[in-house]
Amino acid sequence: MGRYIIKLSDKRKNFYLEWSTIIDAPTTYGMSLEEFKEYYKEQYGNEGMQELPTRLERVERTGCSGHDATLDDLLSCNRAGNKEGRISKKEIIKRYCLERSVK
Repeated sequence: MGRYIIKLSDKRKNFYLEWSTIIDAPTTYGMSLEEFKEYYKEQYGNEGMQELPTRLERVERTGCSGHDATLDDLLSCNRAGNKEGRISKKEIIKRYCLERSVK
């Protein structure tokens, strides 16, 4: 399964999430960077942590850890809404970061 790290921001905070290119939606709720690092270590272990700094550098540059994708690329074809519908970036932040609920 293809998974990217993405960064979403609202006026108050930055959120880090894992995004699936299979379902075209987040597979985690939004977390602070520190929370995300803890999650990532738990999921991928010490070996995964070796690649994390490079992935996060890409996230800070483009909003997405993919080599050939940007945050806008991913969000333009998301299926994160009800019945796999496309929703706006603002709605993704609301559902997956602020409310932390999938409807």
